[in-house]
Amino acid sequence: MAGNESGLLRRMRYVGEYGAIRAISAVAGLLPERLAEWAGVALGTAFWLFAFGRRRIARQNIEKAMPGELTGREVRRLVRRVFLHLGLTAVETLWTRKRVTRENIEERFPVEGLGPMTDALAKGRGLIAVGTHLGNWELFGICMAVRLKGLGALARPLNNPLVRDYTTRLREQMGIEVLSTRDGVRPMLRALKENRPLGVLIDQHVNRAFVPVKFFGREAATTAVAAALALRTGAAVFAGYSLRDGYTFRHHGYFEGPLELIQTGDHEADVAANTQMFNDKLEEIIRRRPEQWLWTHRRWKLADRMGRQKESAADVT
Repeated sequence: MAGNESGLLRRMRYVGEYGAIRAISAVAGLLPERLAEWAGVALGTAFWLFAFGRRRIARQNIEKAMPGELTGREVRRLVRRVFLHLGLTAVETLWTRKRVTRENIEERFPVEGLGPMTDALAKGRGLIAVGTHLGNWELFGICMAVRLKGLGALARPLNNPLVRDYTTRLREQMGIEVLSTRDGVRPMLRALKENRPLGVLIDQHVNRAFVPVKFFGREAATTAVAAALALRTGAAVFAGYSLRDGYTFRHHGYFEGPLELIQTGDHEADVAANTQMFNDKLEEIIRRRPEQWLWTHRRWKLADRMGRQKESAADVT
């Protein structure tokens, strides 16, 4: 009985979330661009004021990632700008569902570094773009799909099936094939074999198929899939990211590469070394515009866990 009631409440919550997203998206799409940008800043400000837990996570992440590099005042200012950017990204993502099309995205989102990528695709090598939650990663994925004539994007399925299906439909309409992390590597291998670009965001904590490498000087559990696939298939690897222009809905996209892979013949060591190299590259990129990265995410769970284990061991001795 309790289980059935729990299932019913869950379904009601899913329907409520889906309805809210559709309604907010419809309203956002009616707003003029400047007013929508203002709404994004207002939402980010409210998030900064009231999301105490996430604000604390962002502050602690910044302080530990860049110890001694910023004063306390600079950290607080950076945290606020992070939240303003998140508010802009949230409203922008809903606004663009009504306003951005295959025809106008190239004008709205200029991209540098496409030449070497199209060259790699022309050679039939396959292509992997490792990315980060910087700028507007969702919109950048759409931009990649349009400019490269399709994109396979690795994504963790959302818990809400209604929102998941809605989001998947929108992505597919813009040329993105969503590849679920639950389906293993076969869909990714198929995409590379068919010489389709594959996009993988590697800057979030993962619990499975990871290697422990450094990110901003701290241990971070990082997916091994990008390095493992590149070594296995010979695909060219690029770093891809977008940067927002001020507090607007305009962006610039960038691709850097191809990145030279480390290949010693020791597969396990090479996967770890290349994953570290990818992390180093993304850290370099994030440092250019740190206010646009997702500092509210618990990226360093592994480092925190290792720290607690060391403390426990010290207490025992």
